[in-house]
Amino acid sequence: MLREGMDRQRISLNQLAEKARVSPAFLSRILNKERGLPSDKAILQLAIVLDLQPPERLLIEAGRIPEELKPALSQSRIPELLRAAGKLSETEQEELLKTAKSLYLKQHGRQRK
Repeated sequence: MLREGMDRQRISLNQLAEKARVSPAFLSRILNKERGLPSDKAILQLAIVLDLQPPERLLIEAGRIPEELKPALSQSRIPELLRAAGKLSETEQEELLKTAKSLYLKQHGRQRK
């Protein structure tokens, strides 16, 4: 995913390392799988520099769960919801997301700005 992002952004390893505030050697070892994964903070910084959306996707690809998602994932029905959502088309997922946001706003009485 990092290499794809670098290609898409037309950014070199050295440029990415500089913008993400890591050493080129460190980044090279990660890309060549000569080193374990960096911290979640470093992974998110790389995702932000490469404009990966959402940035947490890179954490998930790395086999990590973003901290803010852990409470939701521990709820009993969320894994089932994710399995079902994963089988939907992108358009259907958009509809599901709109519905979930609408339900949240309705339940919590918040107005959209």
